[in-house]
Amino acid sequence: MCHDCLEKFGPVFNEFKFEGVKCLNIYFYNEKIQEMLYQFKGCKDYELNKVFLDYYKAYLNQRFNNYIMVPAPSYIKNDEERGFNHVEEMFKNLKLEMWKCIHKIKQVKQADLSSEERQKIDEVLVIDDVDFRHKKILIVDDVFTTGSTVRAMINLVKQKHPKLVEVLVMSKTIDLDDRK
Repeated sequence: MCHDCLEKFGPVFNEFKFEGVKCLNIYFYNEKIQEMLYQFKGCKDYELNKVFLDYYKAYLNQRFNNYIMVPAPSYIKNDEERGFNHVEEMFKNLKLEMWKCIHKIKQVKQADLSSEERQKIDEVLVIDDVDFRHKKILIVDDVFTTGSTVRAMINLVKQKHPKLVEVLVMSKTIDLDDRK
């Protein structure tokens, strides 16, 4: 990606705490991110998988060295229709170990739900029988809006007794705490 396009993404590397877990978003969600994410995910333009994180790959690999990534799931039928899981493909370029152990068992499109309805996402996410003891887990997702998916994933991962849990999201909507 050229420098001008990267500037339109507006990298911020914003650190925040959520549910007592250390989180990092690379960008705040803006029109350019929305446009490119739609092109990648909605229009199935697989070649855009490297656009979002590749520029910062070396830094992110160093910062999250020895972490196991756990990607936010999509409903399997959506992945099959698209031909790929957009979160997995976006983050796999970091070359960190990835465990696809959380699954969405029902089709629910978060963007179509109210904030209250989004809080029920934990009812449609399940985790495999995995052993996270003595492991550092990095939950990854594309967009952090209300935090309901990340919250549900944190709760599932913590049930498996990891050494440490952190969250990395490509983008985050801006809230009052971010406007300091």
